Amino acid sequence: MANGAVVLVVEDEPLVRALTVDALEDDGFNVLEAATGDYALTVLRGRNDIRAVVTDVEMPGQIDGFALANIAREMRPELPIIVMSGRMQPGFGREPPDARFVSKPFSPTRLAGLVRELISEKA
Repeated sequence: MANGAVVLVVEDEPLVRALTVDALEDDGFNVLEAATGDYALTVLRGRNDIRAVVTDVEMPGQIDGFALANIAREMRPELPIIVMSGRMQPGFGREPPDARFVSKPFSPTRLAGLVRELISEKA
């Protein structure tokens, strides 16, 4: 179990966001939600208890998932980051070097396991 670790999920598609949030909450995480990178950055700046970020790539607003991941890495180098996309593949060089990439569609159970694994690696 995740023992209540706080995870920020950034996804503009409500159904995908709900599926992701449910999977993480079922695994014991406390989840914060953001529908845009802009709002996610506000949340990230205001909360020091976030233990991981799961972000989509393509979102409305000024900040896409790649930019958010890189800003988050600059702010908190130890923060595990997972970048998800249904249209792009890993290796574009726009995500932080140690960020993990998950292709959509994904298994919610596997995503929760990956988040758990990354958080425990940083503990």
